[in-house]
Amino acid sequence: MRLHNTGTRAGREVVQVYASAPHSSVPRPSRWLAGFATAEARPGEETSVEVTLPAAVFRHWDTARHAWAVEPGTYRLEIGRSWEKTPLTTEITVPAVD
Repeated sequence: MRLHNTGTRAGREVVQVYASAPHSSVPRPSRWLAGFATAEARPGEETSVEVTLPAAVFRHWDTARHAWAVEPGTYRLEIGRSWEKTPLTTEITVPAVD
């Protein structure tokens, strides 16, 4: 994503990505921190920041198989500067993993 420092001083921003699984059959939190990255910019500068989400973000412990598993389906990603301020949202589809 692109960030633009509109201030008069150098700044640093943390971009946070929260995930949720609205139609999950697995007990899990309503939202969890999936990844984050920081960016720095001088006054008036525009910069880009990339947040990479590792596959482990979508795993849960499968008690029947006694192993980590990924529940396929639609996951919602909310992106912003904090838990309360996530103005960007998107959905992704996570495929079944063997």
